[in-house]
Amino acid sequence: MRELPTHPRRLAEGDRPAAVGPVNVSEYSRPQVISMRRGLITEIKPFPDRPGGLVPEPSHLAMPSFAEPHLHPDRAYVGSPRPPRSLEDAIETGARPEGYIPETAAERARKLFSTLSTNGATRARGHVGCHPEHIAAPRWEVMGEVREQMKKVMEIELVAFAVADTLTDREETSRLHRDLSMGRYQLIGGSPNHDSRPSESISSMMELAVRTGVEVDVHIDETLDPSRLLMDFALDEVERRRLEGRVSFSHCCLLSALGEQQTRSLARRMAGLGITVNCQPRTNLILHEYRVHSPRRALAPINLLIDEGVHVRLGVDNVDDTFCPFPTADPLEVGYLARLAGHLYDDAFLLSALSDGRSAPRSGERADLAFVEAKTLNEALSIRPARITMREGVVVASGSN
Repeated sequence: MRELPTHPRRLAEGDRPAAVGPVNVSEYSRPQVISMRRGLITEIKPFPDRPGGLVPEPSHLAMPSFAEPHLHPDRAYVGSPRPPRSLEDAIETGARPEGYIPETAAERARKLFSTLSTNGATRARGHVGCHPEHIAAPRWEVMGEVREQMKKVMEIELVAFAVADTLTDREETSRLHRDLSMGRYQLIGGSPNHDSRPSESISSMMELAVRTGVEVDVHIDETLDPSRLLMDFALDEVERRRLEGRVSFSHCCLLSALGEQQTRSLARRMAGLGITVNCQPRTNLILHEYRVHSPRRALAPINLLIDEGVHVRLGVDNVDDTFCPFPTADPLEVGYLARLAGHLYDDAFLLSALSDGRSAPRSGERADLAFVEAKTLNEALSIRPARITMREGVVVASGSN
């Protein structure tokens, strides 16, 4: 006699169920049972009928676990004296002593990743500030320790977020090359629009990627001033250095202020080069056009990018710091904002943007799942209820933050 599937409400941390059901799964019209073995989904099939043909109403929606593409864990929960007035204002405020507290960095980063795990994420990418040594000591060691401590519940990538002209300083780029080669960071990044020599910073970043074999995730065109456009030059560098499929562009706010023809042209180039765009609705909405009449809201044009074949991802970004004062770290909140402000109404595209390309659980894939106590995706996005997080078939978190 086959073992009955475990109801989602009966799951607890550490459980490794053979099957979970009944659950709602997108792409299926009736309740399903998800079976798992050795960390993989082995089967998704209809929940068996009860006597009289009755099928119980599922309490949970099963979806792929979230893959958070953009965080700043070394800055999380440092707070801010007031909400930001602009990106430049947030940078200036964050550069003050209270903008980074090394004594509590590990504790705050663990809190951030634990919150994300409880909220359904099993993967995350964190941008760790890399400043010239005369400005700030390296932060990779603390963040690397947190990455190791969290590895049972979450796969974490660290980006060397090289700012303050680090990428155009010969001594600093040598240090970056060493750290990347040693695996202290898994990607190279930066914010060239705020460097004194933006094009040189981009070239240096791409060259480091070529020499060390890492991927690139760059904050780019996080501005609404068309005269500061860098994306076209960055695309030239990706093509010249043959980095196709190894580069992500984060923010891309300026695309919301360009004409449609120019935006589509850039989007087609990105699609052709395999660029992934990471959009951060929370911070992009709050940081730009403060008290400007009829403002452009600085969101990258999500639907246009998808129409042109660009891979789009949605990220939480900053959490309770000078850039974003809100303490939540919930991918469902980001999805809600993308639907509300970005008109991303297609369920499959939205889930794909939250889960690194996975729009639904599928047989043969890793059993990295989030069970959300909701009947539909719209309900889940709106009320952001409790959920159960599963990584490779094991429940690693349950509850709600």
